[in-house]
Amino acid sequence: MAEGNKIQRTRFNNEMKQFVSFVKKRNKVSDAEIQASWANVERLASARFSAESKKRRRLKLLAGLSVAASAAILLFISFPLFNPAEDLSILTELEKNATSIDSLNQIKLVLSDRRHVELENEAILNYDREGSVTVNNWPSTVVKASIEEKSRLNHIIVPKGRRMHITLSDGTKMYVNAASHVIYPSVFDDGKREIAVEGEIYLEVAHNPEAPFIVNTKGLSVKVLGTVFNVSAYKEHDILVVLVTGSVEVRSSAKEKMLLRPSQMASLKDGIMKKEEVDVTKYICWKDNVMLLDNDPVSEVVNRISRYYGISIGYDKNIESRKLSGKLDLSDSIDDVLDVIKVSASLNMQKSADGGYHFLEQERK
Repeated sequence: MAEGNKIQRTRFNNEMKQFVSFVKKRNKVSDAEIQASWANVERLASARFSAESKKRRRLKLLAGLSVAASAAILLFISFPLFNPAEDLSILTELEKNATSIDSLNQIKLVLSDRRHVELENEAILNYDREGSVTVNNWPSTVVKASIEEKSRLNHIIVPKGRRMHITLSDGTKMYVNAASHVIYPSVFDDGKREIAVEGEIYLEVAHNPEAPFIVNTKGLSVKVLGTVFNVSAYKEHDILVVLVTGSVEVRSSAKEKMLLRPSQMASLKDGIMKKEEVDVTKYICWKDNVMLLDNDPVSEVVNRISRYYGISIGYDKNIESRKLSGKLDLSDSIDDVLDVIKVSASLNMQKSADGGYHFLEQERK
């Protein structure tokens, strides 16, 4: 019996040494090798110790490692290998991982293994069918997904003043607007394609009648097979679903359901869902750096521009309902865009020392 324990203990120690060696060589060893090594460690630990004693043993092992090895393991400990993700719905995952977009300067990609990658404005992400990711069509792969990670969730967080494009693993193209947070798997499960969004996205969904595509927001879900549509679900704003082509089924959290045809919009305000005919161009032109206005209030226009450019813009309350119509070219500088608004609405504009702007009533002569 004692001899058996000694052999088991030796095996455990050898596996632990191998695991620590892999972690030290993090850039030279694949995720699969590290995960396999840790699986062997856990298997041997489970056979040797009870749940309680195993916990004590792990603490002793960590305490006895060198400073370099400890640092490596602490860096790695945030990965799902140590902290498996809870079995949550994708919308619950979005709510649980709400982030302060205002605090970000760059687009952030959070991978399923908890690594963070910062991306430049207008970045292009491409996922292949295996879940591996490339950026801006560079030949080198940024992340190669392991088998265990493929169905786990990625987050893309786009701050104000930034936008980006993503091609998902099924070929669906997604354009993500400023101040948005989207969650999706590296590879969709068979029979279901599901994402969650807070903010605004434009989708060209790859047709697959065997696997419906579902977009979840805090209030509405949209189900499609293959179509083009826009979803706007910013905090403290109405949720809007605008259909360009195809057909979609929209459901509210109150289980109300409606079908949309092209050039129709479903909106949810104060828990009430309604459908109307719209000019879809007005709702999707943001992806082409254009804003179309049709009797839109100054307050709404200014807030959208502020989000688009990532710059603070204020206005006096007595002008917030003044109406604006026309076209704004958002590829122009913000000074040029705001000058158009100033002239169109007969306003004065002040620029503050911190780079912000403020609109106010034009003084009468």
